[in-house]
Amino acid sequence: MDLLNPIPVKSRGKQVTTSEQRKDFLREDIPSVKRVVIKVGTSVLTRDNEFGVSLTRLASLVEQVSALVHSGKEVIIVTSGAVGFGKMRLQVQNVLSQTVRNTLSWGANASPPSLDSRACAAAGQSGLMTLYDAMFSQYGVSIAQLLVTMSDFQVDAHRANMCETIKELIKLGIVPVCNENDNTTITSFNPNFKQNIDNGIDDGVDRGDKVVRLTANDSLSALLAVELDAQLMIVLSNVDGLYTAPPGRLSSMGATPKLLHTFNPDDPQMERLEYGRDRRVGRGGMAAKVDASKFALNHGVHCILANGHQHDVISKIFEGRTIGTLFTRAAGRDSTPYVKGTEARSASREMAKLPSSVRKKVLEQIVKDITRKEDVILAANNEDLQEALRAIKSEGAVGSDHRPDQLPLSLSKRKLRSLVQKIDQMTATAGNVVGRNVKWCKVTDGLYLEQETVPIGVALCVFDKACPDVVPLLASLCIASGNAVIFKSSRESFHTTQIFHSIIISALKANNISENAVINLEGRDNLEDFLVLQDQIDMVIPRGCKQLIEYVNTRTKIPVLGDTEGLCHVYVHNDANLEVAARVLVDSKCEASYAGRYGVETILVHSHWIETGKFEELLEPLTSKGVALFAGPRLRAQFKSQSAKMPPAWSLRCEYGSSGCAVEVVDSLEEAIQHVNDYGSHHTDVIVCESEMDSRKFSREVDSACVFQNCSTRFSEGYSFGLGTEVGVTTKRVPMRGPIGIEGLMTSKYILRGKGHAVADIADGKSKW
Repeated sequence: MDLLNPIPVKSRGKQVTTSEQRKDFLREDIPSVKRVVIKVGTSVLTRDNEFGVSLTRLASLVEQVSALVHSGKEVIIVTSGAVGFGKMRLQVQNVLSQTVRNTLSWGANASPPSLDSRACAAAGQSGLMTLYDAMFSQYGVSIAQLLVTMSDFQVDAHRANMCETIKELIKLGIVPVCNENDNTTITSFNPNFKQNIDNGIDDGVDRGDKVVRLTANDSLSALLAVELDAQLMIVLSNVDGLYTAPPGRLSSMGATPKLLHTFNPDDPQMERLEYGRDRRVGRGGMAAKVDASKFALNHGVHCILANGHQHDVISKIFEGRTIGTLFTRAAGRDSTPYVKGTEARSASREMAKLPSSVRKKVLEQIVKDITRKEDVILAANNEDLQEALRAIKSEGAVGSDHRPDQLPLSLSKRKLRSLVQKIDQMTATAGNVVGRNVKWCKVTDGLYLEQETVPIGVALCVFDKACPDVVPLLASLCIASGNAVIFKSSRESFHTTQIFHSIIISALKANNISENAVINLEGRDNLEDFLVLQDQIDMVIPRGCKQLIEYVNTRTKIPVLGDTEGLCHVYVHNDANLEVAARVLVDSKCEASYAGRYGVETILVHSHWIETGKFEELLEPLTSKGVALFAGPRLRAQFKSQSAKMPPAWSLRCEYGSSGCAVEVVDSLEEAIQHVNDYGSHHTDVIVCESEMDSRKFSREVDSACVFQNCSTRFSEGYSFGLGTEVGVTTKRVPMRGPIGIEGLMTSKYILRGKGHAVADIADGKSKW
């Protein structure tokens, strides 16, 4: 047993056995917790230079705790930081009391005289509590200070008085702020503490099976949590939780440390963990936190170790988010994002081994069930539509007079037939995707190198718009390519998504494949919790607006692939065929709700069409179908009569969706190319032009993933390219560009076959490439 950080035990009553303890406690149970002990570590409160308090972090913690109190939670705070606060105060006092000669001599000695920690604690305690009191009062919360010593746990009467005092404060709505009495405690600063223990001089109290000691605020938190019958203890430090080895260095086995989202003390592997002891100003290292948390868990109090530097950490914990390490014996049945990611990873390995014939059978079964359950799907979709329309009307939103079939959420028999055709197309290509030989070569005699395709692994697909047909399309794409997928779909398409997901799961089960190959996240699952699972998820595929893509990119280290902003242009050149232009514009815009990112957002018109009086005739097919046209700044400034009926464009970098489209005028092909490159998202841009030379110039100089001549922007959708569907159209130049289908969900592995070859066998020009 570590005598400096022993495992404390309950000072009254017996230890709770594993069978008696609640074994079903998961993160989703945290929001219902009534009483919680929050331990705020020294590294959270003090500045990085160990002098003074970090007001930013303290203010954030106070705000979060106040929110808990106002929501009816009972909070007990155990705070460190008095020593760090006192250091700053005493250092200033020390400087003021020194002579000039003494102060100058510090420069030669490199540092001022050291300060006694007990004096720092005494000087800092009042200042720290003043800060707490001032900040909590801003939120209408009262606090009370309690300084605890060993005798408060050694003596039964003292312990009873302490508990009754805290419970009475809680009953009055006052937050108890507790701390070990650092200026008088023996174990804290006695350099002979371990030697005294070895010599039989013990300041603890024998409680039967172990000795109860206050060695740091970690053990104080655990003791208080047990004595006060708290359901949860939160320990905040400067690390994200418990790792397999101290973060920043390799473990003894040479592995990179990994964060443990759950910790089960009954798991034999947990005994091999290595703990760091970087304690800075405080006295509790990770080993002390683990010991305290084990003790609390053994007595019925669950615990979370988390990073107090993280924004809104307490609030996120009480939302049931995957923050830090949860100490629980229910870890094996945890339904957290970490567990779901692990299940998806296991399923992805199963998918990668499947023969192409089985993958085809799954897709064929999905097609049959979608066709057979067409009426059920449309009924579920109608339920989603009605809820969406009620929400639109209740909010008084623009476009509240939209018909149901105009919403992106809407499905129809035509769309379902198109959906089936796309999955059929993927079924035809699924046979030669996994394990395809990309490259073969002879390195030297008897040594051969092969490169073959393999699935990426696990994809996380995120939607911010209600397009429920995307779920079966992307699920089928992942199945065809041997990948597992996790969906986070829109709430608006809940019922339709549920039906599609049940169809997919049924097809997987019918072919003895784990249903974890396609996971549909419920509303309570938070996206951020999955964006940090870089060990379980290999790729994130966002489908939605620019804000969603930026949100994902700034919150994950996982590669992001696919959908991008769809600010597409159609340029009508001066020699364009009027009938061709009308067909291209109508198809590019009026089916925008169905085409998603592929709809045109800005129409560029050569000034020739205004000068010849055919401007209105060119745009009439759009206006007749109810498309709202918005005039660009140059069109309004130079051609007021033609733009008089058009409201000004919100922006030339705006996605209007199915409701509208911007119109701008240019004088030449060069101006059109410049405009597209300056204002476009480099997704899909079209020229309507009769001149082959001008069309080629536009295609060559426009910097976009897809550049078309005399055809709709919607052809950038993957089905048109023979991909079945696509994860999106990416404008990035690496690793690929344009519509990304099955090939985008594949990577490769190299296989080298030899007969005892060594590197020397191919040295000095012996290689036979």
